[in-house]
Amino acid sequence: MTKSARSIINRGNRNLVLIVAYEAKSHIAGVLDRFPAEIWNNPDWEVLCIDDASSDDTAAIAASWGDRHERRNLTVLRNPVNQGYGGNQKLGYKYAIDNNFDRVILIHGDGQYAPERVTGIAETMQVDATDVFLGARTWSYWNARSGGMPRYKYAGNKILTWLQNLMTGQYLIEYHTGLRGYSVDFLKQVAFDLNSNDFHFDTEILLQAFFNHARITEQPIETTYGDEICRVNGPVYALQVFLATLHFSLIRAGFLNSPQYRKNRIDRYMDKTSSPWSSHGIALAMLRKYEPNSVLDIGCGTGHVAKRLLESGIEVHGMDRDDYSSGTNWASFTRVDLDRQAIQTDTSKFDAVLCLDIIEHLKKPEEFLMGIRDGLRSGKSPVVLLSTPNVAFLPVRLALMLGFFNYSDKGILDLDHNRLFTRASFLRLIRNAGFEVLEVSPVPAPWDFVLPGWWGRATVRLHALAARLWPSVFSFQTLVACRPRENLRVLLDNAVCFARSDQFTADRGQTA
Repeated sequence: MTKSARSIINRGNRNLVLIVAYEAKSHIAGVLDRFPAEIWNNPDWEVLCIDDASSDDTAAIAASWGDRHERRNLTVLRNPVNQGYGGNQKLGYKYAIDNNFDRVILIHGDGQYAPERVTGIAETMQVDATDVFLGARTWSYWNARSGGMPRYKYAGNKILTWLQNLMTGQYLIEYHTGLRGYSVDFLKQVAFDLNSNDFHFDTEILLQAFFNHARITEQPIETTYGDEICRVNGPVYALQVFLATLHFSLIRAGFLNSPQYRKNRIDRYMDKTSSPWSSHGIALAMLRKYEPNSVLDIGCGTGHVAKRLLESGIEVHGMDRDDYSSGTNWASFTRVDLDRQAIQTDTSKFDAVLCLDIIEHLKKPEEFLMGIRDGLRSGKSPVVLLSTPNVAFLPVRLALMLGFFNYSDKGILDLDHNRLFTRASFLRLIRNAGFEVLEVSPVPAPWDFVLPGWWGRATVRLHALAARLWPSVFSFQTLVACRPRENLRVLLDNAVCFARSDQFTADRGQTA
C-alpha cells in the first residue's frame, strides 16, 4: 500500500473508477492488471467497467478477469444498445450518485490513460477540494510526441484549446484529455444528463464546471498512443466543440437559455462595480456629480455598490427582500418585498435613491415609482438612479426576426424578469410616474466579464461607442437619473395660508 493510498483509505472516502469501454477485448485485461493492488477488495473503492454494446467479448473478458483474480469490487455492465462515449459516461456518473460515492475517476478501456494514477488522483482531489481533475497531455510538445501523439493531433488539440480559452476566459492546458476526475457533489450540481452522447460530452461538462464556478485542478501526465483505434472524426469533433463553446458563451452573456446550465453556485448578485462600463460602474460615476451624503440603496443585495459608496464616506441605507444586513456597514437596513409592500420610508431624508436592475423584476413598477414619490415628506427631492435592460437591444431584435424569443438565466431576458422595457417605454414610465428626467446614459453589454483580457475591454469600448451613437438599438441597458416631482401632500403643506375658517372648522368638529 502506498503512502498516498493509505491517506485516502484512512479518511473513509469512497472512490469509483469508471472504465468506459468499446471493442476493447485486446486491451481491457491489461488495463485491469495495471490498477494499484491496494484498491482491489477495498470497501472504499469500486471499479465499474461499462461495455458500450461492443460486438466483441469486452464485457465477458473483464468479468472473467475479475473472477480469476477474485476482485470482489469489480462490477462489469454491458449496454444492450450503444449509448456513445458521452452516454456511457452518463451511466457511470448516475451509478456514482445512486451509490453514494464521493468521486469518480474516468479511465478508457483501450489503455491510453494510466490506471496506475487513480490513487494519486483521488488524493489530489481530496486534498485540494477539487470538483474537476484533468490530466493534461499537451503541457509539452516533446511529451506529447514522445508518447506517440501525431503532430496533426497535437496541433489540433492546441488550436482548439487556445480558441476555447479565448471564448471562455479560462487558462486550461488541455480541454480534450480523457483522464478525468469529478466529485460527486459537482455531478449532482450539473445537468450532465442533458449533454451530448457524443465525444464532445467532455467539453460540455467542462463548460458546466465553468458556469458553476467549479474548482478545477490540472496536472501534467504522460502521453500514451498504442495500437488503439481512434473513433473520433476530427473535423466533426472540432466543429461540435466550437459550437458547444459558442453556445455556452452566448448563455453566459445572457443571450440564450438552456437547462444544461443552471445557477447553482453563482451568486444572485454579481459585483459589477469594478467595470466602468457596467450599469453599476456608470451609476457610481453619475452619482458622484450630485455629491450625495446619504443614499438609500433599494434592491441592495449583498452590498457591492454600497461598499464603494462607503469607501467615499457616504452614508448608505440598505433595502432588500432578503436579509443582507450583515457583511456591510449599513446605516440602517430594511426588509421589504416590493411586490407586496409599499415603501414606508420618507425618501426625502436621502440625497439619492438607487434602484439599479430591480424595476424589471417587479410586477407593478408604476406603483413602486409612485411609492417613492409619495414617500416624500418635504420639499426636498432626492436624485433617483434607475437602470433596466433594453429589450430592443439589437441581438434580441435579430432573434425575434428569426422567430426566437429565448429566456435566459441572466441578462435582458432573465427568467426572473416580469416587465420588459425599451429605452422609450422606460422613459415614459418614469415621466408618467411623476418624475423629471435629468440625464440618460446607455450601458453596453458586459463583454469585459464575458471575454478575457484586452479582447473583452476592446469589445466593450467599441460597444459603448455604438450605444452612444444609437442607444435605442445598441444599448444593453438604460440608466436614468431623475427627480420625483413634489407630491400633493407636500404641495398642500407648502401652500401659504392667508385665511382659515377656524370657527367653521370648530363648528364642524362639534357637529361631528
